[in-house]
Amino acid sequence: MGKAAKLAMAVPGALAFIFVIALLPILIQLGENGDSLHLNVSGGLSSIKEYFAGIGTGDTFRFLSGRTEHSFWNQIWSYFDVSLFYVAIGALLGTAIGILAGVYLGMSRAEWLKRIVELVGALPDFVVILLLQFIIVYIATQTGVVLFRVASLSTDQSAIMLPLISMVILPANYMIRTVSQQMKMTLTEDYISFAKARGLGKTYIVFFHALPNVLPFIKADLHKLLGILMGNLFIVEYLFNLHGVTKLIYSDTFAHGGYQFNLVVNSLLALIAVYAIVYGVLRLFLRGWEKVFIR
Repeated sequence: MGKAAKLAMAVPGALAFIFVIALLPILIQLGENGDSLHLNVSGGLSSIKEYFAGIGTGDTFRFLSGRTEHSFWNQIWSYFDVSLFYVAIGALLGTAIGILAGVYLGMSRAEWLKRIVELVGALPDFVVILLLQFIIVYIATQTGVVLFRVASLSTDQSAIMLPLISMVILPANYMIRTVSQQMKMTLTEDYISFAKARGLGKTYIVFFHALPNVLPFIKADLHKLLGILMGNLFIVEYLFNLHGVTKLIYSDTFAHGGYQFNLVVNSLLALIAVYAIVYGVLRLFLRGWEKVFIR
């Protein structure tokens, strides 16, 4: 199947998924006594109809924050920039660290290091974030030195380093495990033995013979990597109080006028745009690795 055909199938699927997620609070309703659930199909269909009808009038792109009405287009860019920044940096650093550390771990016999990687991979993302915040608070109480802000108090006093570290740790850990596993398998191949027999150096063999055959597996795992990052973004922006797209969803989904279906759909579409941009950047990043190491 060609790339155009895959894209033609992926776009409607992503849109359908977004609408289903956004419709859940409308579709699933409590009964009158609050002791049962029922499906509000008519309400869901009506919301979809109003969404598409409002595109022409502009109603689809207006939402309430408290009692104040805002234009989605005027507000989204400041949120979008924050989310794009953290996802892009997390993806690029996580991939780079993951490749280099994965190559080392694939050749290393240090079992304790492998156990640490496995332990970090087993921890939920919110536990990792809370541990990082606890460490900073503990250091501050013991020494009086605040290394990093543990949360954003305002847009002028934004936490930067801890969210970045949090966005890097999980994708890097995933990439380390993927690369180390593939590296171990690759180093057992016959062409590696032949390269050793020719007297080629270990570093040359690893980076110019083994790594080029690992890179395709990394490219195939990009969607999984970005899935981890996008899921992590919701936790990071919430716990660090970041002014990102998920913060817009958290804070204004339920306003004075009730559930804002249009806002949820538009915000999720913005996150899809973040996903697509970072995916393209990662593909270019890995193409650069291929240009350097593939002979």
